[in-house]
Amino acid sequence: MGEILLIAADWQLRALVRAQLLEEGYQVRALPSLNVALASLLRGAEPPCLTIVDMQGCRIEPCALADLWRLAGQAPLIVCGGAASQATLARKDLPPVQVLLRPFRVGDLVGQVRRALP
Repeated sequence: MGEILLIAADWQLRALVRAQLLEEGYQVRALPSLNVALASLLRGAEPPCLTIVDMQGCRIEPCALADLWRLAGQAPLIVCGGAASQATLARKDLPPVQVLLRPFRVGDLVGQVRRALP
């Protein structure tokens, strides 16, 4: 199994989710922003088997999510959002995403990862 790409501006969420996924036996590459992730994939980083994007604390356009999904080899995409991101997550031009809305626990996100990966 490949690596999970975790994108979250909040270092605490990034650290907690990464630690739990590592504990579950997954390989995780954690990055602080969508732009850093896109640049990494454009430079030839291996596409992930799954991508997690936390929308809290950053403004993410649907076209950027679509670019990420394509560059990641159309791997499953889990997007974490809240009340402020619901309008973006309801758009029809998004790639296929699984949405997890706040409030959620780290265990809820890990469960979603388990269901998304074979």
